[in-house]
Amino acid sequence: MSRIWVFGCVLVSVIAALKTLLVLHFAFAEAEAAPSMAVVSGLFALFFALTAVVAYVACTQLARHVVQKRKEKLAPGMSEPIAKETVILRHAPDWGLSQAEADVAIFVAKGFSNSEIAEMRGSAITTVKSQLGRIYQKSGLESRYQLIAFVTDEVVSMAREVEEPATKISTQDALPLVGRRKQHVA
Repeated sequence: MSRIWVFGCVLVSVIAALKTLLVLHFAFAEAEAAPSMAVVSGLFALFFALTAVVAYVACTQLARHVVQKRKEKLAPGMSEPIAKETVILRHAPDWGLSQAEADVAIFVAKGFSNSEIAEMRGSAITTVKSQLGRIYQKSGLESRYQLIAFVTDEVVSMAREVEEPATKISTQDALPLVGRRKQHVA
């Protein structure tokens, strides 16, 4: 990050110096006396400040634009791909999943076994199992089959949103899995 600041300061300084030289060249080209050091320093300071403000505003606007585009990618109905990854990435912040947990959830939703996930991620099977436990705890789901079913239902729901935007039904509202326990018939 410090390299970016150093590069930005150098770039602003170079641009301010060029502006100063251009103004001095055209303003004092026909003057008999050379401009004083105070005039040169003042012009450079003025151009440095103006260029720095413009660069700061441009960078903050660009950063805001990038964040907005990322949010639009994950927002429903905003030309997002209808995929299992999208469902997990949409729900991961609500569930409080870490990036590693979201990755494991995506692999589970795609049908990979714990050992396959561990091999692909370069981690131990026990790590994958503990991450799955945290995923189930945070999401309110109880098993990989509920996770797969939830993701599948959400993908179908997203596909329906694209076809019929007026009839939006969230799977969580229609089939709440949180707090649902198996009832034993005696």
